[in-house]
Amino acid sequence: MSSTLVVQDCAIAIAASDLNPAMLNLDILRYSGIVPADWDVAQPPTYAPGMGRIVFKNGINIIAQGRQIAVVEPLEGELNLQSSAIMREYVRAFPNLHYEGFTTSIRSYLPTGYPAGHHVCNTWLAAGPWQDDCARAAINLVYKREGTPLQLALTEAMLQSQQKEPIAIVLFSGCYSYVAHGETPEEKCSYLTSCFGHIQTDIEHCISVIKSKFLKPSFELEPEIETQRVLSTVC
Repeated sequence: MSSTLVVQDCAIAIAASDLNPAMLNLDILRYSGIVPADWDVAQPPTYAPGMGRIVFKNGINIIAQGRQIAVVEPLEGELNLQSSAIMREYVRAFPNLHYEGFTTSIRSYLPTGYPAGHHVCNTWLAAGPWQDDCARAAINLVYKREGTPLQLALTEAMLQSQQKEPIAIVLFSGCYSYVAHGETPEEKCSYLTSCFGHIQTDIEHCISVIKSKFLKPSFELEPEIETQRVLSTVC
């Protein structure tokens, strides 16, 4: 089985206490310069009570739900982010929202050669009686670094495909969180705009951590794991 990490996508979600999902409108996105005017939609925008979604032909999704708006961008080949620029323009276009902060989430997966539900236990956890009759294990880790820490979750899943048999994978979900600092809306917008400049570095850091620590033949916990190593099991 291939041990190549497959990086799927990233999602940048910004929260504001007074954000209204009805504000997600294709014309507003284009006319305000949040997205380029020549971007075509893959399908008509979809709306439901409390949410809206616009899917572009380049694979980028913009989703508004509750007090959050998120930009989901597929990550394929060379890392050339457009989602961070979209968020920067969104904050510029709506400077008076009461922003609370934003998160950057990165999803990737690793195909395994183990039966479904056994890779985490057999590869990264010490054997013991706790494994008896355990169907699945998950690991949550926090890696400290300068700036915001990386929260990394490892779970097992089956990857479904229309053309191939389902394969067992380990799903890596990384997350970086930023709080909007400042006393006024202007100060918060300025702070968030500066933080958007860290998004590409954060994604590169997440991918580097996964490749350097989980694609090795053997696994040992390393000192920079900061506050938690939580094992959750489904037994």
